[in-house]
Amino acid sequence: MTKDELEEDWLQYANAGFGSTDYSLWDEGVGDQTAEPNVLPEQLETGDEEIPSAPKPGGIKHLVRIGSCETCLGRLSGRMRHGQEMKDSGIELLREVLEHDMELSAQRDAIEMCPFCEDLFEEIDLLTSLIDESCQPYEYQRLQLGIKMPKDQIEQEEYLRKRFGAGGSPAIKQSIVERISKNLIESKPSIKIVSEKPEIMALIDVLTLNVELDIRSHYLYGRYRKLEREIPQTRWPCRVCKERGCEKCNGTGQQYPHSVQSLIGDPLIKIYDSTEHAFHGMGREDIDVRCLGRGRPFVIELKNPKKRTFDFDLIEKIINEKAESAIEVNSIRLSNRNEVVRIKDTPAEKSYTIRFLISELEASEYEILTKKLDPPKPSGRGRRRQQKRPAPKEPIHTLESLQDLKKDMLVEICVKQGLPKTGTKAALIERILSPKEKTFLSLPDLSQITDIMANFSGQTLEQRTPKRVAHRRADLIRKKKVIETYDFHAELNELNQIEGQMSLRCESGTYVKEAIHGDGGYTQPSISSLLKAKCDVIWLDVAEIHSD
Repeated sequence: MTKDELEEDWLQYANAGFGSTDYSLWDEGVGDQTAEPNVLPEQLETGDEEIPSAPKPGGIKHLVRIGSCETCLGRLSGRMRHGQEMKDSGIELLREVLEHDMELSAQRDAIEMCPFCEDLFEEIDLLTSLIDESCQPYEYQRLQLGIKMPKDQIEQEEYLRKRFGAGGSPAIKQSIVERISKNLIESKPSIKIVSEKPEIMALIDVLTLNVELDIRSHYLYGRYRKLEREIPQTRWPCRVCKERGCEKCNGTGQQYPHSVQSLIGDPLIKIYDSTEHAFHGMGREDIDVRCLGRGRPFVIELKNPKKRTFDFDLIEKIINEKAESAIEVNSIRLSNRNEVVRIKDTPAEKSYTIRFLISELEASEYEILTKKLDPPKPSGRGRRRQQKRPAPKEPIHTLESLQDLKKDMLVEICVKQGLPKTGTKAALIERILSPKEKTFLSLPDLSQITDIMANFSGQTLEQRTPKRVAHRRADLIRKKKVIETYDFHAELNELNQIEGQMSLRCESGTYVKEAIHGDGGYTQPSISSLLKAKCDVIWLDVAEIHSD
């Protein structure tokens, strides 16, 4: 074939249009499709990705197919009506599904247990009775329930519930608690199932069927009046045996036979059948101080009580009779843990009555009382550690040491001590070694004493942590105000000594004894520094606690 003939033949094909042939591009794709079996759709029907979730009819049907119990069927279906029980809803749905497909009944019967709850809902009555029996010895009205389940069971149920159950279906633990709660309320209408502030919290392990009870404490508020001295507020462990019991404490383990806590708490342990008590007071008074007036507010905590109701007037009567006038309680009522915090944290002004002996004061002691307060020095760990304020030191001289000195050095010592510097060496030595005469400040008269006590009203005190409590309190300088003073007077006792007495109202946290004697200059000003006299506290009473 020539070149021209080849070109003409190619042009014939090139000019051919699609419409000029009977050939179809799609004929090959159509073929005989009915000849091949439809395998893929049959496989998809058995896969999870093709199974709808409830509340679609296919989802309900699948819940029945995999053996869901009647309760879980109702719980997960999303078809439960308002006020309807989960089990009742499940029974209706199961009947409806089986009416349309009886073959599912045989598949369902072949499954041993519910894949969601593992038939736990069939044991609700047993779980209820176990909790009820455990709580039987206790009196209660507010109960909180908890369920303990294996972690893998919870995770498996959560996966199945989210995959096949309706959105928002309740979790298994919540549902079991609701069922047990309903049963308990039906058997005991007086109790409430709560989620906070329970009296008893019951935790049941569905695997071991063990019930753990957390018995919450019972709290009572009141006020106590301490009518005798030498009674501590709380139990004071024996310093020798540390509560183990010894001859020193007569086997009690306590430093003192009684305390305010024991006088109130011990009768309450018997009344409420509890195991232990804890005492929470609004501050505390020293062991040698009485507490009068309306009394000091307190909350007493009774741990693991089996009883919770008792007549408050009868409680006051029982405690007061057993205390035999050592203390008295009043205003007993129910309380709670929140009030413990309020009692501890509420600052309350207090009124006191104090009596003290007034005597002459050395000039050197007065200098200590009025010396400017030194700021506390922090220790190496950052805590402020109190150091005793040193008294002025004088060198200690002996006969041998003085005899070794020259006369001019002996004269210098005499000048420093304010002694005559003339005479022989022997005379100077004798003069140095002779007892020094102390210089005392003159005492004010009775009217001056009462004037100073009256003018003490309104004073702002600077009080460094007293030496007597430095082992348990931070070493700080606190400013406290004396709000008022009243009922002040001074008189001579039978020994012709001056005694002063006054009442004063102070801010919370004021160290009142130190406000009188000055605590070696740690409280400024003080009655002692203002009187320029030594003041020794005879007794102190808390007259009133202004907490209301």
